[in-house]
Amino acid sequence: MKLKEAWRRFTPEQVQNFLRVGHEGREHPSRLKTIDLLAEMTSVLDVGCGTGVMFELIRERRPDIDYRGIDVTAQFVATARARFPADAHRFTEGSLFELDRLAGTFDAVLCRHILEHLPHWAPAVQHMYARARRKLVIIFYLPPRPLTLRRKRDERFERGFYTHTYDLGRFVDHLLNALTPAPTEVRIHPRQGTSDPRFPWGDRENIVYEVVR
Repeated sequence: MKLKEAWRRFTPEQVQNFLRVGHEGREHPSRLKTIDLLAEMTSVLDVGCGTGVMFELIRERRPDIDYRGIDVTAQFVATARARFPADAHRFTEGSLFELDRLAGTFDAVLCRHILEHLPHWAPAVQHMYARARRKLVIIFYLPPRPLTLRRKRDERFERGFYTHTYDLGRFVDHLLNALTPAPTEVRIHPRQGTSDPRFPWGDRENIVYEVVR
């Protein structure tokens, strides 16, 4: 896979602060919206859990939810376990394509700022949807948008990693509405805060997709 994972080379200080402080920190509107969408949920799987930022918010605002997190980056998982030693068992190192390693299913599966780094996200979405009893929540910092008929995605190379913007029609009509079993509803929540203004996509607003079974 042609994925440049710059975060694997972060210094310990960078790891500690990653997506925890600053413009995209723990109080980002997209995170707070996610907490709202977990109403009536009893369990959640956080795919790409990083260093435990969402766990921290969920523990504070919805301590009744049974949380599990998985992330492919070993130092992120190690940091989450060190930060929350009593809950270290809640964090697993692994890929989103290894969700079968986790026992059971979850009311909600959460995926924030992950799909933009995948060259082909249809298998990833189906993997996560299969583990969600009630809903799949996907948060984009580069939301799908209409592309030309010949282009399935835009590809942007940045320092250390690359990102994708996928075609809106293909994402909604050919992916979300074609999931198995078919969703009962797809809810779209736009304008959920911007990315770091230092990035080329810093003016793009986050969008949350809530895929309800």
